[in-house]
Amino acid sequence: MTIVYGAIMVIALIGMIICSKKQKTNPAMQPIAFVLFIVVVIGGVMLLRETGTFGGQESSLLKNEMAFYASQGTEVGQYLAQNNPGKKVLLLVEDVNNENVKGLANALKEGYGGEVVLDTIGVTQQNPEMPMPLYMIMKAADFDAALEKNADAGIVVSTIGLPQDALRMKYWKTAADKRPMLFLIGTPSGQISGLAAAVAKGDIAGVVVSNPEAKYDVAAPSDPNEAFDIRYVLVDKNNVEQYKNQLM
Repeated sequence: MTIVYGAIMVIALIGMIICSKKQKTNPAMQPIAFVLFIVVVIGGVMLLRETGTFGGQESSLLKNEMAFYASQGTEVGQYLAQNNPGKKVLLLVEDVNNENVKGLANALKEGYGGEVVLDTIGVTQQNPEMPMPLYMIMKAADFDAALEKNADAGIVVSTIGLPQDALRMKYWKTAADKRPMLFLIGTPSGQISGLAAAVAKGDIAGVVVSNPEAKYDVAAPSDPNEAFDIRYVLVDKNNVEQYKNQLM
C-alpha cells in the first residue's frame, strides 16, 4: 500500500500544480486544486501511518486542514448573525457523522450564537457500497424535501451545493418572506449557471469560494477569521461583481 499511497500523492500533486497555475485565468480550477490538495494531505497521512512514522496519532497536517475548513463556519456564522440573527440554522451536509463536518457545525454555532442542526439530503444510492456524492445525484425534489422536513429553520446553509436541476426547486417560487435565507459553503459541482445573479438579487444570501490567492502550505492561525481569509472569500451582493467569474 505504500507504493499506492505514494503514487496517489504524486498524481494529485501534479494535478494541483497544474490547476494552481491555471486558476487565475480559469476560476473553475480553484475548487479542483483545493480538492487535489486534500487528496495530497490524506495520501501523506496514510503514507506516514503505513510506514509507522507517527503510529496511530492523528496527523498535524490533517488537523491543520480541519482548522481551515472549520473557519468557514465561524465566518459564515458571524455573517449570518449580523444579517439575520435569532433564527434556527439548518446545515445541509454530505455525512452528519463526519468529524470534519462536526467541526464545521460547532464553528457555525459558535459564530452564529444560536441553534444549528445538521441534516442531509435523502436520496437512494444505486450502489450503496460505492456511494456517489450528493451533488451528482440529488434532484430539486430532494432538496425541497429536506427544506420541508426542517420547515422551522429560518436559515439554510448548504455544503453540498445545489441540485443540477436547481431551477425546478420550489424555493424560487416561494415569497422571500416565506422562505429561509439560503447560503452556500462552496460549490462542489463547480460553477453554477445564474448563481452570481441570484446572489446579486438576494435570492441566495452568499457563497464561500476559494480565495484566488489561497495559500496551502501554511499553518492555520489560531484566529479562525484569519484562517478563513487565507483560504476563502465570502461573496455576497456587496462584492459579487468582483467574484462573479467564480460563481457563474
